[in-house]
Amino acid sequence: MQFRLFALALLACSGPKQEPFSWPRNIDDVRARLLVYIPEGREIEGARRWMGEHGFACEAPMPSATDAHAHLCHGGPSAPADAGWRRWTIVLYERGGRLADVSAHP
Repeated sequence: MQFRLFALALLACSGPKQEPFSWPRNIDDVRARLLVYIPEGREIEGARRWMGEHGFACEAPMPSATDAHAHLCHGGPSAPADAGWRRWTIVLYERGGRLADVSAHP
């Protein structure tokens, strides 16, 4: 009886597994998908590193007179040549050293 309760408790404590990231075919779905994997509030360096691990090279932040900065990310050389998302520009918006939002442009 105790073993069954332990097994049930163990299963209840394990969270759902997140599927491996894949770029959506439609650019309109990019923001929603990215915010699941690199959520708002994450340190911007971690977000830039994550983008690099997934085929995008991010430039240094654009200068800004405010606390907010934009990081432009483009499909890097590691991106497959036939990937539709290779030509997209992903913008990571930073505020206070943390990811505030993302957008995607063709």
